[in-house]
Amino acid sequence: MAKLAIRTSNFQLSYKLIKQLRSRNINFDVIDPAEKLSSKEVIWFAESHEILENEHFGKAIPTNIDSIDASIDLALLTMKGLSNPKQLIFGIDPGPYPGLAWLADGVFIGVSQLQSIEEIREKIISISNAIQSQSMLIRIGDGDPLIRDRIVNICVTNNWNIEIVDERRTSRGLHRHNHSISALRISSMSGIRVWELRDIEPSSGQVKEIQRQSRKLSNGLFTISFEQARKVAKGYLSLQEIVSKINHSSSEE
Repeated sequence: MAKLAIRTSNFQLSYKLIKQLRSRNINFDVIDPAEKLSSKEVIWFAESHEILENEHFGKAIPTNIDSIDASIDLALLTMKGLSNPKQLIFGIDPGPYPGLAWLADGVFIGVSQLQSIEEIREKIISISNAIQSQSMLIRIGDGDPLIRDRIVNICVTNNWNIEIVDERRTSRGLHRHNHSISALRISSMSGIRVWELRDIEPSSGQVKEIQRQSRKLSNGLFTISFEQARKVAKGYLSLQEIVSKINHSSSEE
């Protein structure tokens, strides 16, 4: 069976690869770049110029600091014999910090806990570029209506195929903040197809909750206005961007 290995003289790249592989509970070896690869079954990470020097040994995965997650996904696909999967499925557990999981032809590849809704688009594009599949499907849990609809609109705008999944069946036995595992369950369940943009009209309580989040994000220094919070709720503005802008303006005064 193929094994994963890190074989690079770039210390920073090696360190980040080790950290990320361990966080995903993936077994691997670290090979000294001065050593020759003894097996053709090794799938190894290295920088592009290092691969050219040993291109005929094993399966090399070109990697840099900015492509570590995508490179690991590609390595896992290679290990599982899924070099050209037919379908890539994403599961999303909606919330302020969404959970994201992805499967290739029904095989688990990875999960991630995102820091904001705005990260979803970039993360899905990055993964789908690394895993070239014939089709792609996004499955979204129906838990938080406001955030769910914002995610639906992100997906519709990108012309992605979408299903809404009954989330009540995905969270049994889980801690309520375990969004990444809920996302994995969502990814494996069929739902109702969605094609159209959703009208988003946040309630007063939902807007006030965003104001509360802004207070927490700014370490209690300020609370954004009701109108700013409403624009965040509708997806027109990013809460992180508003808070960062106010912080920056305050520091210049």
